[in-house]
Amino acid sequence: MPVNGETYEFTKSNVDLSPDKPGVYALLVNGGVIYYGEAHAGTIRERLQRHQSGREGACTQKATHYKREVCADPEAREEELLAAFKSNYGKLPRCNDRAS
Repeated sequence: MPVNGETYEFTKSNVDLSPDKPGVYALLVNGGVIYYGEAHAGTIRERLQRHQSGREGACTQKATHYKREVCADPEAREEELLAAFKSNYGKLPRCNDRAS
């Protein structure tokens, strides 16, 4: 089950308009997911800004688009997204896999 909602270009103006709420997000390149992330202590906007600035590493900074979803339990939702991706593709998204 993918992140619900629209796909946005990974531009500063779009990121700056992202929800100031907890949730999950997917970073994309050429329509494919390269990273699933969650924001439970901070907000979706803050996390996306960190990725865009490179503070989360070079891998995620290369995203061209993103999707976001406000949710009550971002940690559980991220686990669900990662498990579904691994079940479908036999591995984690490439930027999530770097921590493994």
